[in-house]
Amino acid sequence: MTARSMTESWELEGRRLAPLLDGICSVVMAATDPAVTASTALGVARAQGLRRRVAVADLIGESPAIEALLTGDDPHGIADSFLYGVSLNKIARPMLGAENVFLMPSGTEPVAHDAVYAHERWRRLSAGFHQVGALLVVVANPNTPGFFDLCASVGALMPVGDTVFPTPPGVPLVAPPPPPIPEPPTPVPPPNAARVRAAATDGQPIRRRRLAAIMAVIGAVAVAVGAFWPTLLERLPRPIATLITGAPRQPDRAAVVVPPTPMDSTVGLDRVAAPPSVLDSLASSDTMPGRPPVASPPLTVDNLADSASAARYAVYFATANTRAAAIPDARVRALDAVALSPVTEGEEQWFRVTVGASATRTQAESLLTKLRAQKIIGSGSIVSVPYAIRLARNVTPTAIPNQLADLAKRGIIAYALLQPDGTAHVYTGAFESPMQATPLADSLRALRVAPVLVYRTGRAF
Repeated sequence: MTARSMTESWELEGRRLAPLLDGICSVVMAATDPAVTASTALGVARAQGLRRRVAVADLIGESPAIEALLTGDDPHGIADSFLYGVSLNKIARPMLGAENVFLMPSGTEPVAHDAVYAHERWRRLSAGFHQVGALLVVVANPNTPGFFDLCASVGALMPVGDTVFPTPPGVPLVAPPPPPIPEPPTPVPPPNAARVRAAATDGQPIRRRRLAAIMAVIGAVAVAVGAFWPTLLERLPRPIATLITGAPRQPDRAAVVVPPTPMDSTVGLDRVAAPPSVLDSLASSDTMPGRPPVASPPLTVDNLADSASAARYAVYFATANTRAAAIPDARVRALDAVALSPVTEGEEQWFRVTVGASATRTQAESLLTKLRAQKIIGSGSIVSVPYAIRLARNVTPTAIPNQLADLAKRGIIAYALLQPDGTAHVYTGAFESPMQATPLADSLRALRVAPVLVYRTGRAF
């Protein structure tokens, strides 16, 4: 098989597999053969691009199949964006022959290393595609350092090709169901040759008479239908008669052609984390992550002595570019230690949701497994967020529900952790560093709430 025929074959396979991604908005596609990965991804993108926007990111590195379909001569790509801040809108280019599909090439530097594969930005980018219902396909090499981190951030893995490779634990796999196991045929005893000859000889006259009778009936029916055919057509409804006679149908006057949405090159793709042609649907200011407000100097930690016992581990749930979009639904809000934290990434402010507060990573992984089993979280990952802002301390457990409800009325999403002495501390937010907590602290001061930065301690109720 030539290289071209192999490419076409795997593109067809991608088209066949495309319906498996109908309910998915971001996926890593990988195979041990890079050519297979890229060709299958392009087939998936072409099929999915018939109904929604699709972006294909090349983390293999100058994949020939992807490079051949690029428009323009700009050399920048994923490496330039993730490592040097080049706008994703600048590197995303329409794919030849597919107006709804955009390609993000690897760029001017190698991408096959953990600095790109394990980059935190993949998580935010995937969240943006989920918000707008578009599809992000990340073409990757499973042997590259950081591959497991990439899959956890993107949220799903689709292995393709004829060979297998290690897959990250806990990450949903997108794959067609295995073919059913055929039932073994019922053994038939070998026929007795003498009986077969006797049965064939005895049945010949009967079969001849039966065949002659059938042919006579068919002939009579054909003559009758031929005689009355014009009358039958006149009595049939016009649509049915037209369908039978094969007359040409009138053109559909109600057909509407929807022009493609033009690519908006004035707003950076990384500002909305979605393909460029989706920017028109994200034009309102409420969907755009704004520049973070000028923050005060970082707070000092009030309980340095509790650093060793901090409930530092949580389950990452989601990130959104507006607070309204980040607020979880009632099912998630009912979980323990749900924290909504404004975090600054570069020059933009995002809103991250985490669940749980565990002193050990093992406890957090147990919670993640439980949430996956309950289908509350699709993939998820473990993050270290030891810092929080304490709103109250030594609160009796019976008073907690009312206190949390009062804070919610003021727009503060808070949670309580039970302390060893039987009381509870009330917190809001969960952060990786004291600096991260500063924007939330400023917002609380505007509400006349005194923020106290602490290592969060205790356990969920």
